[in-house]
Amino acid sequence: MNRLRRYRGTHLECAAVDLDMHQVIAGKLEAGKTAGWLSDYLVAWHGTSDRLLPEVTVWRSPDWRDDTIKAYLTGLLGDLVPARGIVIAGK
Repeated sequence: MNRLRRYRGTHLECAAVDLDMHQVIAGKLEAGKTAGWLSDYLVAWHGTSDRLLPEVTVWRSPDWRDDTIKAYLTGLLGDLVPARGIVIAGK
């Protein structure tokens, strides 16, 4: 796990981000872009500095439905991102 620096208030603090996990998540989402069912995505990390958890926001391709994408991503990322951490962005 690598540590990234971030500003919080008036001081700099370090936060632990699992870069290997980040790359795995991004790789799976990038495959969705290549397949044409995602147009874009964002992987963000939220939580306390000692317990950051990934959250994913995706923008689907226009010919796909939100519920279909959500179900697919929940299965695809189930061991990496909690279902509540997967958001389908508005158009």
